[in-house]
Amino acid sequence: MLNKNQKEEIKNGLLQLGFAEKEVLIYLSILQAVNSSIPSLARDTGLSRGTIYDLVEKLKERGFVAEIKKGRKRRLVAESPTNQLYTLLDKKNEQFEKAKSIVENILPSLKAINISEDYKPQIKVYEGEKGFRRVWDEIFSEKKDFLSIARIETYTKFMGKDFLTEIQERKIRLGLTSRAINEFSSQAEEMKVNDERYDRETRLAPKGFYFPSSEIIFGDKIAMFSTREENIIIVIESKDVAETHRSYFEMLWKFLEKN
Repeated sequence: MLNKNQKEEIKNGLLQLGFAEKEVLIYLSILQAVNSSIPSLARDTGLSRGTIYDLVEKLKERGFVAEIKKGRKRRLVAESPTNQLYTLLDKKNEQFEKAKSIVENILPSLKAINISEDYKPQIKVYEGEKGFRRVWDEIFSEKKDFLSIARIETYTKFMGKDFLTEIQERKIRLGLTSRAINEFSSQAEEMKVNDERYDRETRLAPKGFYFPSSEIIFGDKIAMFSTREENIIIVIESKDVAETHRSYFEMLWKFLEKN
């Protein structure tokens, strides 16, 4: 028999996989019994026989429950959960891939709706950890190489070193490269050591030059990160502004020696 913690773990997992709560009750009852019937399930779950009958039929259609004959009586048994759950995962993966394909097909057209001769730059403001993550999702959604002028401590104070590593790993998976001009610090020097691993090139500003805020230049956008104390991130979408900041970056890049 399952203990309380096991039941709760299985219940939460099945709910996340799309089971209805009453379906979980019935399925767990069948799993734990030698054989089950509509009346025994009603006693065990407290659900009406009509509800149980309808839900059992759904579980049978999905392959999680089978009906067998024992003499003149019919009994319900659970099918192998391994095969059925992996089949369910395969179906969900197919649905995800289909949805992803649809999004990729319609996204260019949706973006084109906003493009017009009187287009004006857009400015979005985010706050806190959730905002920080949303901005990085936006940066990666462009699927373009990016430039940064940064104080590394800004990122670690916002989200911690683990998230900084997560960003770099995600960038590599997407096949993106980056160049960075970082404020001089011991942490910036440590990061520079891993440039080759993360397909990145870093140059450090001379000691005594400070970057209270940091910025990422990507596509026609700039993401500007303030300090943790100010707790604000501004994303500006403007081709002219992005190109100007890109020129600033290239000018600084040329003046800095490659160490």
